[in-house]
Amino acid sequence: MSELVVFDFDGTLVTRDSFLDFSRRYCRAHPARLAFAVALAPLAALVRLRSLGGAASVLLWGMTFGVPGRRFLAELRRYAREELPRHVNPLVFAELERHLGDGRRVVVATGTLPLFVRALVRSRDLTRIPVVGTRLKRRFGGFVAETHCIGRTKVRELERRLGITAWTTVYTDSFADRALLRAASDVVLVGPSRRTLSRTRLLNPARLRVL
Repeated sequence: MSELVVFDFDGTLVTRDSFLDFSRRYCRAHPARLAFAVALAPLAALVRLRSLGGAASVLLWGMTFGVPGRRFLAELRRYAREELPRHVNPLVFAELERHLGDGRRVVVATGTLPLFVRALVRSRDLTRIPVVGTRLKRRFGGFVAETHCIGRTKVRELERRLGITAWTTVYTDSFADRALLRAASDVVLVGPSRRTLSRTRLLNPARLRVL
């Protein structure tokens, strides 16, 4: 089996939660949408008791209700083009480029939108990299998450969309990726908290490195 390396995106290849950062900027630019999303916060809190992804969808729907799809897509692309390159983690991107240069297969499994990942990869003149991530759909006049690609969903999406069931190395900043970490022979944690570091050591005694 050829070596396959899985990279997380938020907090790993970039230094922030990209969609959360986009949402904050979008709402600041559209105060009425922010007010509507805030009004839905109690419902989101109730939904969160059952599903974090469901709660996020409630707020996303409030933020995008009535917005033409093309206009929202244009806003996403503008953020990816103008803002994301400012928040690259150069050390981790250097690792990604090294793996590509050594002939390893590289994929990105992320909770953010694949659009953000692909735009940033293109801006750095890298070859196209397969991505699985959160996908949105239009519903009742706004956008919601069709697939919230976090936790075990990353494993399912890697298999369902790319036919990937095994990997050698994982780069991430979060223990939320433990389903990926369990199956890796090499783990690279990016700026982990002490708790993430200790939990990962207990979960996977394989080779562990910290960036």
